Amino acid sequence: MLLADEFFLLAHHDVTGRARLHPRAVGLGLASAVLAELVTVRAVTIDAGHVWVVNPAAPTDPLGRSALRLLLDEPEHTAVRLWLTVLSERAPNHVAQRLVTAGVVRPERIRRLLRTRTVYVPVDINAAAWPWARLSLRLRRLEHLDEPDLFLAGLSVQTGLDNHLLDGAEPETGRHLDDLLRTTLAPALRDLLLQTSAAVGNTVLSGRA
Repeated sequence: MLLADEFFLLAHHDVTGRARLHPRAVGLGLASAVLAELVTVRAVTIDAGHVWVVNPAAPTDPLGRSALRLLLDEPEHTAVRLWLTVLSERAPNHVAQRLVTAGVVRPERIRRLLRTRTVYVPVDINAAAWPWARLSLRLRRLEHLDEPDLFLAGLSVQTGLDNHLLDGAEPETGRHLDDLLRTTLAPALRDLLLQTSAAVGNTVLSGRA
């Protein structure tokens, strides 16, 4: 399962499918995860708050190719914060559809008062809870995390999911994660987390979350 898929599951309840975060924070987190997927396959690089395409032919899935095409079509725009905003508008639906196609979630229409919205209910509760269970257990055991899990844990903290991920954990668990993020995460992904944190923080300050 790709990074954005796992963040989607982390950001939504593993039984009801309802979001644990404000939609804006979910969107920014998913946008960040999509960019991280592109960094991981070496399609793009990130440095000092800017993103550049370095290999447009890098293998990626349809969602990644779509994001890469947007970057290629606007080469004059390189600010990570801008692309987080742009991708956050489309990433939730696109990632949800990727999970529907994979048979991980199913769409369900919910009517509340005069509004109807779609939630994506997990098909298998255990599969939906696996990203949380895996990360939470490994962090509490103070294990070394591989890069995808380390980025996912860092992204959870930056978007406000740390209370869910680290609920009841000892203080040393958070310190362990901070140390791993500072010393072992690739610079491009560390930069991406910083930009994501700033974008989420601005959303809260602006009163939109």
